[in-house]
Amino acid sequence: MRLKLDPGERVIVITRPQARRLFWPAVAFLLVLAAGGFGAGWLSREDLPDWLADWRTPLLLIGLLLAGKMSVLPLLRWLGTRYLLTNRRLIVRQGWGKRREHQLLLASIFGLATEQSLLQRMLRSGHLRADVGYGRFSVLPDVPEVVRFRSLVVKAIEDLPRTAMFDGVDMERLHEMEYGEEGWQGDDQQ
Repeated sequence: MRLKLDPGERVIVITRPQARRLFWPAVAFLLVLAAGGFGAGWLSREDLPDWLADWRTPLLLIGLLLAGKMSVLPLLRWLGTRYLLTNRRLIVRQGWGKRREHQLLLASIFGLATEQSLLQRMLRSGHLRADVGYGRFSVLPDVPEVVRFRSLVVKAIEDLPRTAMFDGVDMERLHEMEYGEEGWQGDDQQ
């Protein structure tokens, strides 16, 4: 499903989480392949007992399921996660069949912070933490080029119109209702 943009909204950047999440699944995939190759060679011997020869196919299926669970599922999870920054929203989309989407209006962000471990600093990734007020935070884990992504978010927030928090509210009419056409009247002048 494509992202539906509001009129005047444009995409600034689309990215995925840092690919370091795939290191251990790749290692597990190689280990399962190595063990599966050794097991297939060992099970193809001619002096194999009959009771063990019957287990060739189930052991092959167990190896395939193990490789799928340990490596293919994390790969699909990584491929299905996207971070989208538009000139109005910050969106996190996750999933393939069942999609979850978290949208954060840029006008509702009070502050941004980056958190990086030593490994994340070496890979230039990190967590982006957005303060949305009332003690609530929204965290985007493992954002690649986190410092640059943060600066793009800050630039997008700076480019918002000054009335972005009050879209749909006629500020001049609201001002007239509160203060009258001449300005604030004070309690003693009414």
